[in-house]
Order: sequence, then C-alpha cells, then structure tokens
Amino acid sequence: MRAYDPWKRRWLNVELNLPEQKEGLVACPTFFDMHTHVRLNGQEDYDSLEKAAIAGGFGAVLIQPNTNPELDNVDVLDAHLRLAQNKVVDFYWSVSLFGELEPDGKRTLCYSNDGIEYDTIKILNAFKRKRPHLVLDHSQMHELGGFFYEATPIDAPKRPICSEAVSIFRNVMFGLECGFKKFHIQHVSTKLSIETIEYLRKYAKVSCEVTPHHLFFNMNDVKNTNFKINPPLGTEHDRKALLEAVERDVIGVFATDHAPHAEKPDNFEKAPFGTSGIEIAFSAFYTATNRLEKTIEKLTVAPRKVLGIEGAFDPDNVTVIDPNFEWTVDTKKFHSKGKNCVFDGTKLKGRVVGVKRSGRWVYWDGEFFLDET
Repeated sequence: MRAYDPWKRRWLNVELNLPEQKEGLVACPTFFDMHTHVRLNGQEDYDSLEKAAIAGGFGAVLIQPNTNPELDNVDVLDAHLRLAQNKVVDFYWSVSLFGELEPDGKRTLCYSNDGIEYDTIKILNAFKRKRPHLVLDHSQMHELGGFFYEATPIDAPKRPICSEAVSIFRNVMFGLECGFKKFHIQHVSTKLSIETIEYLRKYAKVSCEVTPHHLFFNMNDVKNTNFKINPPLGTEHDRKALLEAVERDVIGVFATDHAPHAEKPDNFEKAPFGTSGIEIAFSAFYTATNRLEKTIEKLTVAPRKVLGIEGAFDPDNVTVIDPNFEWTVDTKKFHSKGKNCVFDGTKLKGRVVGVKRSGRWVYWDGEFFLDET
C-alpha cells in the first residue's frame, strides 16, 4: 500500500499485512502529540487516554505538568511512571518550570508552565533558578484574567487579544536573559503572536504549535461552555493568519491540547477551560488545511524534532488513514472520558482506520487489540 515518509518527504510502497483490505487507505508513522493532559481524579486516566490516543492515531504523547498534584517532584513523577507502564502508547512528560525536577532527556523531555498560573515575577524567578532546557511556554498574562478575548459575543470576563503576544515576548526575553535558548510556544491563537514569534527568531530558537480548534473556529462560533478554551478563540482574521502561518511553516507543529473533563457546567464562570480532541485531531487538521502531507508532517516528524527525538519510517509502527472518508463527530462515541469537544456535530474529512505498534495491530476500524496484562 502507499505510505508517506515525512522524514524524507516521499511516498513509498510498503507491505503491512492489513487486517482488512480497503480501497484508498494510506499509511504514515504514528502521530506524536506534544500537548496532552491527564487528570487522575476520576476523569481521564492513563487507561482511557491510551485508548483515546490510539483511536486518534497517536503512538506517543507528552503529558503536561498541571496534574493534581502538580508534576513538580520525584514522588509525583514516579506515580505517573507506574501508572503509564506497559502501555502501547509511549508516554513522555514535561515537568513544571516551577518545581524541583529537571528534564532527564529520556522520559521527561522539557519544562512547561502549561496550566499553571504565574505572574511576571514568578516566571522570571523560575528562569533564574533553572538550568537551561527546552521550555514549552503557555503564554498568558494571568494577572489580567478573562475567559475570552475582547469582542467575543459572550457575556463573560474578557482579556485583551494582544495579551498572548505580550506574554510570548516577555517570557522568551526573560528566558534568554537567564541563558535559555530553546522555546516552544504552545497553542498560538492570534496573528500578532505569529508576528511576535517571527521577530523573536532573530534572537532565539523559537518553535510553535497550533491546535485544531484554533484553525477551525473563531470567536463568533462560541455557543456553549465547551468553547471555553485557553487561549480563547481569536477573530476570523486571526484564524486565517494561523492557516497562512501553517502554509508557510512558521507554525511547525500540530498539537491537540487534549484537555478532557468528565462534565462541564453550563455556566461560563464555573466551567473549566479545555476541549477534548485527541481522537479527532487528524481529521480536524486535515479538514482545516486540506493538505495531507503537511498534516502528516506536523503530527509526526515535527514534534519529534522539537523534542529531540530521532526517528525514521518504520513499517512496524504506523497509522493507517482513509483520507477520503467523511463523517460527523459524535462525542458519545469517544473512548476518552472527556466528552467536552467543540467539534461535536461537526462534519470532518479523513479518519484513522488502524494503528500498528511494534509489528502488531493494536487498533483497527474501531476495535482494540490490547494486552490486558
């Protein structure tokens, strides 16, 4: 069958011994999500996350540190390592920029401030205390508050739309002054942020990612608390600028920011931030861009390169997709415990059909083949 090798940017003919022969299928390396959340409080655990990730075509994910308790010390990390062992999905972790851990380059790959409130003094002091490593930066002026950007037609607290770009500039410059050289800006949401990142690349190695929801929706699409996400949705002008930045490869990585919640209140004040999306990420990215090779590249080789993980096309570890299949998202069918998805009811193109790990099919057409030991 046809397979795309994103490392060499070429199509191959490979023999994969599919469980079932279907027309029009293509293969690629398993996806890598470098922005995933796990809950461990009766909501998304490693068992449900494993199934959700596999159903989405992901063979590896990077967990963010805003767990409860926070991923900031050895005891918490050891607990995660135990819970995630013997899984088909390769789990990696980012450690809190504000804690006592440092990345080891094996399972803990970088620092992150994602999901952790901080102000200007706290972020500066964190950079001063830490030895330089890659930093995943959730760029936010937390002291400003606000659930949505100004001009969003929702009666709820707002924040200036320029605040993300201001935080990007502040955090990268603080890091540079303290000896840090590699930064990855998470879930970019505005045109001004893209322009800020391009400017900062004169001084530092700054990569960035975008989520499927920021490519697909704008602030006028907000209709319920599932759309309370962080960062908020920008304007249509911002959305188009993000798509253009993807096309120019200014945005290098596609990431889900999979933020599952078992239940979201209807009240915007009480509802937590986040949308569940790891199961539909490929389809959403592909539908938004209509670029199959680029979607594969930004879900496979791009995040691995940012994180310093080497790779090559391996027919024993592939995701099989049907790029022509059209379907409508139904969150009731999610394997994730988080049904809070902004794409619920949205028609998408392309779907994940199967996943092969270590030479063994672990998922095919909605059915899992996982070891229960």
